[in-house]
Amino acid sequence: MLIEPFTGETVSSVYRRLTTRNAVPAGELWTILRHERPRLPLRTTPELVPRLVEQLADLPPGYFDGSRSDRLFVRCIHADWRHNNCPICAPLPSAGTKCRRCTGGELVEVRTRIGAVCARHRRWHYAGADRDLARSADFYRAERCLTGTLWERGIGPDTGELELATTLIRATELGQEDESHRTALARHYPEAVRLVALTTEPWAERFLANTNVGLIQVAALVEAAVNAVTVGASHNVDAVRTSFHAEGREAVIGLDRPVRLRHGRSPGLDELGKRILKFAPRVRSTLLRHTDARKPPTRRPRLSSRHAQV
Repeated sequence: MLIEPFTGETVSSVYRRLTTRNAVPAGELWTILRHERPRLPLRTTPELVPRLVEQLADLPPGYFDGSRSDRLFVRCIHADWRHNNCPICAPLPSAGTKCRRCTGGELVEVRTRIGAVCARHRRWHYAGADRDLARSADFYRAERCLTGTLWERGIGPDTGELELATTLIRATELGQEDESHRTALARHYPEAVRLVALTTEPWAERFLANTNVGLIQVAALVEAAVNAVTVGASHNVDAVRTSFHAEGREAVIGLDRPVRLRHGRSPGLDELGKRILKFAPRVRSTLLRHTDARKPPTRRPRLSSRHAQV
């Protein structure tokens, strides 16, 4: 019996649902396939042989390659180094779980343009969860921002920026050190998305990329941004946008009044800023990741002869 695949469904998800539909253990089917194709590895790894899974599921060749609209934007030569979802250079996002209401209760993994919220059914579905969000309008706005503005900056649910933002927001709390990222993101999703959106805007990109700006100034920027997004007032966010820029070896910070700081001098961090300071190197590398240019691959990636697709 065949299954009806979902848009962007992964190779492993299709294989798993196919075996379940036909009441065949996934490992047993893999053993049968290995008897016919000895080059397959011992471990059940259908993602290594997408063409074979396409045949098993009666799907057209290339089904798992993904459409252009699914891809995270990157800077590449094919668009004069602007962000675009180039079919050659842009990657598919990492696998994420689809809303259980959309799948009829089945656990389905997809690699497509989705975040953590299903607006249709008002559910939180990140990492296999299924939680009601009927009264959480902020979550829907955050989802639109993630799959719109942030996606076109090359930022997805699991590219690192949201995890960092959640960690930075948790720095405002005490006693939450052992909380998992999944739990923290479910609590702070709107604020985390707003923080990533703010700190990856062009002005923030220029400030963070300036090598004359020290880690203390970076911590001051993040401290101000965290305070602004957790308060939620638009004028606080606007104040951050206009208060940080670099001129030569000076960082100009003007939240209350313009202060010019030579490289390495402290703007005077409060307790939150001091906690954030230890994350400053990670802040730079993570929030500037989307600015990296990508060269086109020299050849299509392929498996080794041992794990060749069949």
